[in-house]
Amino acid sequence: METNLPQEFIEEMKLLLPEEADALLEALNRAPEVSIKINRHKGVDATSLDFSGLSEVKWCDSGFYLPERPRFTLDPLLHAGAYYVQDASSMIYETIMKGIMPMAFDTARTPAVIDLCAAPGGKTTSMINAVAPGVFVVANEFSPQRAGALRENLLKWGYPDIMVTNSAVSKIGEVGPAFDIVAVDAPCSGEGMMRKEEMARRQWGPGLIRQCASLQRQILEDACRILKPGGFLIYSTCTFNRTENEEQIDWLVAEKGMVPFDPDFPEEWNIMKGIDTDYPCFRFMPHHTRGEGLFVAVMRKEVDDVEAPLPLPRLKEWIRKNLKVIADGIPERIKKGRDLVPRSEWVLSNSFPAGEFESVDVDLNTALSYLRHEALRLTQEIGKGFVVIKYKGFPLGFVKNIGTRANNLYPSEWKIRNL
Repeated sequence: METNLPQEFIEEMKLLLPEEADALLEALNRAPEVSIKINRHKGVDATSLDFSGLSEVKWCDSGFYLPERPRFTLDPLLHAGAYYVQDASSMIYETIMKGIMPMAFDTARTPAVIDLCAAPGGKTTSMINAVAPGVFVVANEFSPQRAGALRENLLKWGYPDIMVTNSAVSKIGEVGPAFDIVAVDAPCSGEGMMRKEEMARRQWGPGLIRQCASLQRQILEDACRILKPGGFLIYSTCTFNRTENEEQIDWLVAEKGMVPFDPDFPEEWNIMKGIDTDYPCFRFMPHHTRGEGLFVAVMRKEVDDVEAPLPLPRLKEWIRKNLKVIADGIPERIKKGRDLVPRSEWVLSNSFPAGEFESVDVDLNTALSYLRHEALRLTQEIGKGFVVIKYKGFPLGFVKNIGTRANNLYPSEWKIRNL
């Protein structure tokens, strides 16, 4: 079989899965699947999108496969936050969240959820899809470059009860038990992405596995520290080896006292069980499931009376004081001179007050011009002042209509390039 996979990796897979290695390696040489997830908080229905031939993702009712990859950048509905382009395997986060929330959330107080390694935002948006309005969600990313993309994607998703931070996980660990659910989609050796990303093949090696496993252990230390008693930890990687997967779960049980939790996935989803373990660990393998490689396990922190959870108001205060916050909710207005100018991010929010501003629904070419940050000309019937630009009913942002033209208020850092 012709392959551009590293030879040492091929040998490792034959040892890991002696009876299925050939099927896995063949799957890793096929073209990756294309899939999207719709935005539940914006009431999106898949039929309202400009796609044909959609088929459902078995394990996530918000997810759909596309028969081919379109030019997503040229679809205004992507920029409106109507959907997110995401690998189908990762969408399991939404289903896991729905299963554990009734046990994790205390109805007497507002729950808090954090995604510690969140960029570019796919798993965070899956978690948001599952929660009710008002649940406090924190999305953190250590890399400043990746944090910018995370901020953009989450502001477009429109969930207002969000903070986006750009801080070291070790710093977050100082807050103590404050979160009901902690997600760790850990930096890993990326074996499960080898058919999708050339870099995953080029950088792979035993040294990278050891380096990633060490970093994962550090992140998990802090994840356990900030988890409330009775709370849940979701741990995942996009790699295959046991060192970064099942062995990390063994460590969480033996050293941190975490209790494995079984999400009880139906057999017809074809999700593999963990390898050489009695704990409920799960593997999305591309020769069994339509998606990239993913390992996931859910753990629960035992309830005790030693640690007092941090109340939500104090948690938010602590975050603002101690972490680098790059989004504190969705910005609404900015002061320019004597005026309060509405921010285009505001119209993307689920809490945007519909009807407060005049709006105009534009065609595709005008929407793309707007997203390129070009000036627009509106019809004479549109009044002067701040106007919401919509495409197929979904808000994109503001312009300031001055009559002869409409000044574009779309964030310049988000503008799409001429393609």
